[in-house]
Formats: sequence, C-alpha cells, structure tokens
Amino acid sequence: MRLLALGIKLQQLVPFVWALLGVCLSPMAIAQKTSSNFLLYSIAGTTGLGLGVAKEMKNGLILRAELTDMLKSIQTSQDGIDYQGKIELASTALYADWHPFDSVFHISTGLNIKPSNVSLAATSKNGLITLNGQAYPLSSSQGLNANISFPTFMPYLGLGWGFEHVATYTGFSFNTDLGFDFGKMNANLSPTPGLTSLPGFNDNLNAQSQKLNASVSGIRFFPVVKFQLGYAY
Repeated sequence: MRLLALGIKLQQLVPFVWALLGVCLSPMAIAQKTSSNFLLYSIAGTTGLGLGVAKEMKNGLILRAELTDMLKSIQTSQDGIDYQGKIELASTALYADWHPFDSVFHISTGLNIKPSNVSLAATSKNGLITLNGQAYPLSSSQGLNANISFPTFMPYLGLGWGFEHVATYTGFSFNTDLGFDFGKMNANLSPTPGLTSLPGFNDNLNAQSQKLNASVSGIRFFPVVKFQLGYAY
C-alpha cells in the first residue's frame, strides 16, 4: 500500500525553505552575544506546521518541545480497493540534541506523542466494491471506512544542523532535522450496517481487514524531515 507517501510532499516545502534561508542569511539574522538560554521557533515538515521551544542545559544538551498539526487529503489503493481521505499530520514531540565538538551538527533522540492518523473511505468501481476477491454492491447510502493509527508513543532518532549556542547568542537562527519516528501502525475496516447483512460479507471483511493491517504493520518507521526558523533571546 502506498502509505510510504504519508506526510507533506517535500517539494511543497521548497518555497518555505528558500524563504527561511533568505531570512537567516540576511543582516537581521546576525547573532549577538547574550546570557539568555531560550529559543522560540516555527516548524514546517513531514509532521506538519507548528511551533517549538528550546532550552540549553548546563551540560550543553539542548532540550526541545514541539507541537505541530496539519490536515492533508490523499488518495491511495490497496488490494484492489481505492481509498480517499485525510491524513492528520499531528505531533507533540520532545527532543534532546547533542552537539559534538561544539558544532552546528547535532544528534537527536526524542519521543513523539499522539502522532499522525489516517482516515479513509473506500470508493466503488461501477457501484461495486471487492473484498477478498468477492464483489458487493455499494449504494450511495453505504460505505466502507478504513482507519490507520500510529502508536501513542513513537521514539525518534535523527541528526540535524543548527540551533547551537542557545544560551550564549540571541537573534535568528535556522535548523533542520532528518530522522525517523519508530513504531508499528495498525489498521481496521468498518462498514455501514447495510453491508454486513450481505451473504458472506463479514467473513470477507475480516479477511480484507487482516490484509490491510498486514500491509501497514510492515511499515515500522516514519520519515521525519523538518525545517525550523527560531529566535533566541
């Protein structure tokens, strides 16, 4: 199933990234020394759009908390069934960044809480829907929905560039994160009551639901690509 295409297409972020780079390379982005240790930043990426806050600790680790969200329409197919619906690109995440050698490069670990979910509705072909090889009539008052959920907690591992020296500089700065959220997705199919009365429908529904769940559960990681523009104060 083409669920590896979850999230915002990266090419849609290109204009936003160029705008961020333009700001970061402008004179306004020149950092100045300060004694602050907080940074507020905006986010755009595969987890959606949102805001974050960062704080540098005494041991040099930078702790970050982020809240992102976005709805995106999708169309996909699995085992002969076409689906259309929405992905909720939601993320409440906590990260710890380690900057080796006091550089802009950082290694990050973290936890994504209440991540994305996918809600889909099956579409008919010539008024029919095929479950486990068996075709059934699908009227305008009937429907078959698929829900694909991520685990409540997904660990994160990645790397990035930027957001160094939060405690010693003020001004605008740019950051990027590349990594993966890890976890096992689950899926289920739920029909309208009218369909369940059709001969053999429930057995074929269960078989089809198992196929869908096996397809998505094989995806054990979700790619994370994010761009952030922040201001330390």
